[in-house]
Amino acid sequence: MQTRRAQHSHPRTALTLALALAGLVGFVGIVASPELATASEAENVAAATTGAPLRSTPANHRAARVLKLLQRIDDTLKETRYEHRTTIRSREGIYYWDCSAMAAYILAKAAPAARKALTRERPVARDFYQVIRQAPTRGDREGWRRLPRITDVRPGDVFAWKRPKDFPSKNTGHVGFVLEAPVPAPGWEDAYLVRIADATSLPHGDDTRDPEGEGGFGHGTLLFTTDGDGHGTAYGWYGARSRGVIETPIAFGRLIR
Repeated sequence: MQTRRAQHSHPRTALTLALALAGLVGFVGIVASPELATASEAENVAAATTGAPLRSTPANHRAARVLKLLQRIDDTLKETRYEHRTTIRSREGIYYWDCSAMAAYILAKAAPAARKALTRERPVARDFYQVIRQAPTRGDREGWRRLPRITDVRPGDVFAWKRPKDFPSKNTGHVGFVLEAPVPAPGWEDAYLVRIADATSLPHGDDTRDPEGEGGFGHGTLLFTTDGDGHGTAYGWYGARSRGVIETPIAFGRLIR
C-alpha cells in the first residue's frame, strides 16, 4: 500500500494555473520546474501573470471540470496504487486503479455523453483511442471531438494511444489527461513535452509518484513526437529524460458533452 506524497511543486502549478485561468480557483503563484523551463514554457508562465495566452486555458467548461476533479483528487489523496481491480473510496482519499479506470471515473463526472460513447462497462485504453480516432474535428460525435494537431491541445483534453503490435505488454495502450499546453522539446525535432495526469505503475519524467512505490494516480511529463504536421507519431515515457520513443499513433481528444 502506497501513501502518495507530492515530490515537486510543478504538478500543482499546472492544475492551479489552469483552474485560475478558468476562474475556478484563485491564482496563488507559479513555480516552474527547472528541468522543463524551456523558452516557450517560460514565455507562457510569464504571460500568465499579465494576460493568459489562449492555449494555457481549458478549452471549455468540460475541460475545466476535468481539471477541477483532478485537483480534488490531488488535494485529498491519501493512498493510491496501480492495479486492474478498481477500488475508489473518495471520501477516504483512496484510489486503486489503472489508467482506463481513472479516465472513465473522471469522464462519468465531467462529460457523461463522452463516457457513454465508451460502450463497455469497463473500458480499456484501446477504447479511448478508438473513440477519439472516430470523432470529427468539428462539432462532436457522442461528446468527443478529435484534435488533429498537438498544437491544438489544451489543459483538460484527453490523450490516448493503442499498444504497438508486438510490444511486450498485456495492456491495450494508455490514456490520461493533459494538464498544460504542449511545449517544444529541447533537442528533439518536431517533438513536444506534455504535462499529464494518469494512473501508472511506472512513473514518467518529473513525476509525483515514488519510483519505488506501487504507482497509481499522479502527474508526470511525457514526450510526444510528431510528423511535422502536428500528428502524434510516438511517445517517450520519461519526458525530457527519454532516450528513445515508442512508435504508435497518438490520439488527442476534447470533451464536448
